[in-house]
Amino acid sequence: MHVYKQALRAVGVGTPECTHLLASQKVFENELEACGSDGDCVLETMRKRSFALRDIEEHQQAPLEAAALQRFAGGVIFQSPGQKSAPLLQRIQRGMDIYPLPHMGLPNGNTLVWGFQPHNATVQSLVVVNHQGAVQLLGAVDGIYLGLPRDKTRPELDANARITLFVRNPQALAQNLPALRAWAAASILGFNVDCGDADAARCKTAEALPVPILAYRLGCPQEASGKALVNRCPLPLPAVSGNVSPGLFRQ
Repeated sequence: MHVYKQALRAVGVGTPECTHLLASQKVFENELEACGSDGDCVLETMRKRSFALRDIEEHQQAPLEAAALQRFAGGVIFQSPGQKSAPLLQRIQRGMDIYPLPHMGLPNGNTLVWGFQPHNATVQSLVVVNHQGAVQLLGAVDGIYLGLPRDKTRPELDANARITLFVRNPQALAQNLPALRAWAAASILGFNVDCGDADAARCKTAEALPVPILAYRLGCPQEASGKALVNRCPLPLPAVSGNVSPGLFRQ
């Protein structure tokens, strides 16, 4: 039961994986009951279920390690609009303080992991990792979540809405920017539309909203008061095109 509860937390409420897990648990309970007093049957049935549940939990776990995140962010300082300067790692962690972290595979083979601050979902963070779990890009996202809820026809983005990206290799911007723009539109919509026929117009509206995107290079040699200040190393956004649908990130 302990492993079953862990698997439930990993798949998340209301997901297709959750529906499958609940159904498979009923099958397991029936098989266990069918064993009757046969102790060997009980142990074997429980052993198989335990392994299956652990596989589910490991498959659903976001491919992001705290150590990899810390190595990538390093000790740089970031100045958010209207806020005091603070370690970049602290800001990223603040926007990912939920479990389990949503994540989705991207068309380029990377995985996008994201989250939000509990009780303040307009503070979000995102991380892009490659297939080996190495961090490629960090993002601090402010004021865009649910900017166009289903019951509204006009967007209501925060006045300071923006996405701030951080990379060590500028190529990571070009490789992931189309997917990040689609993710931003999905966040504006609340991650609850699939962009099919019924939602196509809403998705286009969200994609067209002019959300400011800033980018900075980590490993910047510029310093202020003895501390590396990433705001002093801006990067231009590359001109890229892509066809990633916001529906990819529907939760």
